[in-house]
Amino acid sequence: MRNSLKTILFLSSFSPTLLALAIVRYFISGEDMLFYQLVSVFVLGLILFALIFKLIIKQGETVNFKAKKVESTDYFLVVFLAAYTSPVIMRMVELNFEIISLILVLLMVALWVMPYIPSHPLMYLLKYKFYKVESDNGVVYTLISKRNIRDPKTIKEVKLISNSMLMEK
Repeated sequence: MRNSLKTILFLSSFSPTLLALAIVRYFISGEDMLFYQLVSVFVLGLILFALIFKLIIKQGETVNFKAKKVESTDYFLVVFLAAYTSPVIMRMVELNFEIISLILVLLMVALWVMPYIPSHPLMYLLKYKFYKVESDNGVVYTLISKRNIRDPKTIKEVKLISNSMLMEK
């Protein structure tokens, strides 16, 4: 998978935050144009996530993999939980769609150049976990898996998502 798809996949991880912002906006001003814009971008993020995730599972390149070390990175979810609660905490702040759009563009640029990505909260709902794995030749990857991995030797086959991301088959 190319960097562009990886970037879009993890940019979609911020879509639940937009839903939280839409709910806050609804309580502040009711149904207005900004409310509908936020809900629309949230739905677009969900659709992009579903399409790209399906593409990875069905058409991702499968390779044999030998891991030397494995470490859980589930603690990154705390950052996203803070992002979801911040709209509620800042309920009285007036929302501006242009500023939110600018922030999303900046996030997209940051995600494009980052070799490692933050955990995706929608994937947690699907019971996926994130790991930092080191291959037997010393390269470090982010691995996405449905199972709890304690022993790196149990990782046999993975799907390539990008040059720094893998998904366990």
